[in-house]
Amino acid sequence: MVIALSSNKIINIEILRVLAIVSVILIHMSMGHFYDLNLMNQNFPAWVVNNIYYALSRFCVPVFFIIAAFISYNNKSISTWKDKIIRIGLPYVVWSGVYYYYQGGSSIIELINKIFTSNPSFHLWFLPPFLGFVILLPAIKKIFNTYDDRKQFKHVFVLLIIFSILTPAVIVLLNYFYGGYDFLYGLGNFGFTLPGLLIFAFAFPFMHKKINPAIGLCAYILLVTANLLLNISVSEKLTTPNEYFYSYATPLVFISSFVLFNSIMSINFAFLPGWAAGLIYKLGNCSFGVYLVHWLVYGLLDRYGFAFHGSAIFDPIINTCIVFIISFLLINLARYIKPLRYVC
Repeated sequence: MVIALSSNKIINIEILRVLAIVSVILIHMSMGHFYDLNLMNQNFPAWVVNNIYYALSRFCVPVFFIIAAFISYNNKSISTWKDKIIRIGLPYVVWSGVYYYYQGGSSIIELINKIFTSNPSFHLWFLPPFLGFVILLPAIKKIFNTYDDRKQFKHVFVLLIIFSILTPAVIVLLNYFYGGYDFLYGLGNFGFTLPGLLIFAFAFPFMHKKINPAIGLCAYILLVTANLLLNISVSEKLTTPNEYFYSYATPLVFISSFVLFNSIMSINFAFLPGWAAGLIYKLGNCSFGVYLVHWLVYGLLDRYGFAFHGSAIFDPIINTCIVFIISFLLINLARYIKPLRYVC
């Protein structure tokens, strides 16, 4: 999903890409069960299992943003902003049309309106903010280009974290459990806020560090568990499934995503046999295309009775495996057709 550069062939990055795209699919395969109020009320353990799927997988989108930041901060890219628009914007437009007409749309005007003001398919929401992110990355990198600049602008990072990540979550939490704290949103009057996903670029030079992988992965599990318990508590308080604290720019997801990224990047994968490394590279290289096509694959499987719907606990895992494998095979095959390379 990261713009391809000749110098980004790092096995750790490819593993993160594969983990992230599988997690995206798992979220989408489990969301029907997560939002099922009857399941929550009548089979609470099964509903909790889908919360676990959600909690473990929420690093997926942040990690794609962190990977883009890693490549930007560690490589001299010759890509221009126009190149990035083509590489991300063109697939967005093409697949918006695919999903729009697949879902029964017929108006070109409505399609254009959806492309620029909403999304023809819910999962395509990712591409517009990611496009903005990679276009702004060079400017953000410029601010923190040297260690001295990083120290000089550390207050910018701190203020953005407080006002864009921490404060909104605290206000929501207070309103969910106590109410009457909407006035605190007025703190935004200071102007120290940016879209949460953009903060991953500002945070990268401060939060990317080599760590002990075992300790990091344990910390990740603890953070995920804390977020799981928090979200279940909120849903029980509201008596309806609520995923606010699973959002990608909430504090525990924000921190745990960097912890997981740092943990995987700190592992030496030299022990992997050549065939395994080759497969990982191929899977990672197809991650963008898998993201684009997987919802269509699932829709067709479901339409013709090949998706599993018998168990709220096992169905998401089984469907994730099937959808991922088919999507990968389709994208890998499409890559042999030159025109399709530009849109998948």
